[in-house]
Amino acid sequence: MKSDHRPDIDGLRAIAVAIVIFFHFELPGFSGGFVGVDIFFVISGYLITRLLVAEGRGPSMAEFYGRRIRRILPAMLVMISFSLIAGWFLLLPGDYAALGRSAAYSTFGLGNYYFLWNTGYFDREAALLPLLHLWSLGVEEQFYLAWPVLILAAKGLARGRRLPIAALIGILALISFSIALHLVALDPKQAFYVPFSRAWELAVGGMLVFAPPIGRRGTSEALGLIGLCLIAAGTIWLSPSWPFPGLSALLPVAGAVLLVWPRSPSSVSALLVSAPLRSTGKISYSLYLWHWPILVFFRHYAGTEPTAVESLALIGTAWLAAYFSWRFLEEPIRRLRAPPGRALLAGSIAAAMVCLSGNAIFEAGGFTNRISKEVDAMRSLDAMWDWPCPQMVNIPEFGTTFCAFGAPWNKARHHAVLWGDSHAEHLAPLFDTVGKGKNTAFFLYRACPAAFGEGIHRDFPEQPGYREICSSSRRAMVGMLRQRTDIDLVVLASAWTSLSYTDVVADDGRQTDKVLLLRDGLHSLADEIAFPKRRIGIIGQVPGPGLDLTSCAVMRESGMLRRCSTEIDSERVLRVWLPMVTALGSLSEENAVFVVDPLKGMCPDKRCITYVNGEFIYRDGSHMRRNLKPETDDAIAKMMGFYAALDTGQGRAQVSTADADQSQLATRSN
Repeated sequence: MKSDHRPDIDGLRAIAVAIVIFFHFELPGFSGGFVGVDIFFVISGYLITRLLVAEGRGPSMAEFYGRRIRRILPAMLVMISFSLIAGWFLLLPGDYAALGRSAAYSTFGLGNYYFLWNTGYFDREAALLPLLHLWSLGVEEQFYLAWPVLILAAKGLARGRRLPIAALIGILALISFSIALHLVALDPKQAFYVPFSRAWELAVGGMLVFAPPIGRRGTSEALGLIGLCLIAAGTIWLSPSWPFPGLSALLPVAGAVLLVWPRSPSSVSALLVSAPLRSTGKISYSLYLWHWPILVFFRHYAGTEPTAVESLALIGTAWLAAYFSWRFLEEPIRRLRAPPGRALLAGSIAAAMVCLSGNAIFEAGGFTNRISKEVDAMRSLDAMWDWPCPQMVNIPEFGTTFCAFGAPWNKARHHAVLWGDSHAEHLAPLFDTVGKGKNTAFFLYRACPAAFGEGIHRDFPEQPGYREICSSSRRAMVGMLRQRTDIDLVVLASAWTSLSYTDVVADDGRQTDKVLLLRDGLHSLADEIAFPKRRIGIIGQVPGPGLDLTSCAVMRESGMLRRCSTEIDSERVLRVWLPMVTALGSLSEENAVFVVDPLKGMCPDKRCITYVNGEFIYRDGSHMRRNLKPETDDAIAKMMGFYAALDTGQGRAQVSTADADQSQLATRSN
């Protein structure tokens, strides 16, 4: 094996970590900065394979894993320990418990699976998970478990011949790439996190060990420039909304391959070995470890994204933390000449201690005694969404049961369906209260937004088959409503305003405003389900803060570290909501449709409220809590105008207006 160090790879590491950091801090032009991780994968594949196929004896398995433990664990365990300490002061109990469990997984290289299983629409948003970045280390550590076994076994069977080993790596790379393409189409989230769809990136790096060096300076120059351009193209052009890693991952991977490929000196090599890049490259591992939790804990503390000045300060803090980690932790431990067995034992004990600490935090529920009893109901996302269904009702046309609320289904004078997505779900407690007062029974049809499915759909690459799911759910409901004449009220609720900023398209290729497309989808649905004496109600999107203000409200009540506000940017809400409110309002002229605009009651005097009856009402940036007190649900229902809407004696001009005393109900609004 050549023992010489590749200083140009240090420079490439610096580029990789820089674009990841700029992406995380949302700098313009770095929408695809997540590809820095793919560059790291190629580098790791090359360096590990070069070590394993070294001429002569090469490292034993114990020596290999001893080196890996000294390289990876010390800095990572210190960062995780710091995060667990910081979480005590900055995180809600539910978030702190989740941090503890993610730490327990990550210490033993399973962070990617934890985040695969615990990130989603109703989980804490990814930008607020302090250890999310450890998913990539999980992939690498799982690679390290399998790769040495395969390579050393192939090396023994090949008896010194390099071609069979290279062929094996090539076959494995093709298999993994095929898996990636399959999973990206079937389950993009799984494709992103699991090692089977990422192994090809490490394997192509390993194949470079067997590639002949690029000898001609002109060729070296050209390929180096192409490599830089491919990485730049991926960084600028790609977007987190694209399924990844599929064909689009070829851009950064190919770019990294061209730069890692051994070559003769060139201007690109000179750039990569320049002092600023080399010095940053040396601390790139620690810089990757520290920048993310520093940013995430700031988000929790401030309740907003950092300003430009704050971003520079945070990046500087991360750079200093990384330097000290490299200078006083990474380098001294890597220089130790301890026997491999001792390194394995010490690493296992240290990892177990951190793992047990994280798991203890999880088992303790994040230590709810850290917050005041008055805000215990907001201790976690799950607690704020918890709402026991009052009754279950069988709908024979669907062949299944649904959650029902309001008046008892079998005794109610009126029967209704609340149809929509999670923004219908968070209204269920309100309609439960209203339904009891208006002798109306509801059942919840949790499906796609009702505007989708017939002529209008949403391009949603993150959820393959979304178009077919929406079409099917709409057809099923339309078919049921045509049979069930006893259902005399259909209430449609979704995040209409937010949807108008997604990829809403018409099946016939019409190019028009997305707000109008959503309106057209609802208009066609109203035509399909119209029936004598059946009323169709459309609930506008509840005004939301857009940011998670809940943890701010809890921590301020508990006297914990926070620099944030629980106020909504009312001017932004009213401006952004207006086009959809106007479009929905135009539907009230036809098909017995009435429209309820929550803005009228929730934003009196152009100031949107966040507290009702002394309770903070939001769960996250767009959903209301479902575990509010019954009197608070009743007050909000009156403010939004739901009682007036269900009063069949009210005229259309009145149903979108809240009760006269709505402004008095918003007292104690912080």
